[in-house]
Amino acid sequence: MAFNFVANAAAIASLASSAFEAGEMGAREARQSSKRAVAIKDIRDFTGDRVLNKSSEKHNAMKAIVRDSDFLTTFHKIGGGVTGFFKGVFDGMKDNLITAGFSIITLLSKNKTVKTIGVAGLGISTAWDFLKNGTNLFTDKSLIEK
Repeated sequence: MAFNFVANAAAIASLASSAFEAGEMGAREARQSSKRAVAIKDIRDFTGDRVLNKSSEKHNAMKAIVRDSDFLTTFHKIGGGVTGFFKGVFDGMKDNLITAGFSIITLLSKNKTVKTIGVAGLGISTAWDFLKNGTNLFTDKSLIEK
């Protein structure tokens, strides 16, 4: 009884941690992607302003309307943010796939042996994640020695 409670609590905490990290990565990528989309729009507008098909005040005015349009800038900002968010969430979940898999096995299993294997896998994958990402044991030394 106590083992089931502790195992399920560990699995839930691991899934919550993975989801939180994926959400943070999604938010960070959304901000960067949003800025990148607006920068690309501005570069495209600037380049388009420099290349006129006809030397005409009417066409210059049309290009100014498009360039200065808050709607189009907001559209690019939102579009870049949404795609960036999903990319960041996907990358965050991809990094935690093994840990999440062991957590799901632990939560869904009714068999004590399978639950024990899930908890052991969860512990090993969490320890490996800590050693790999929390310490500098696996840092490429050639970057430091140059």
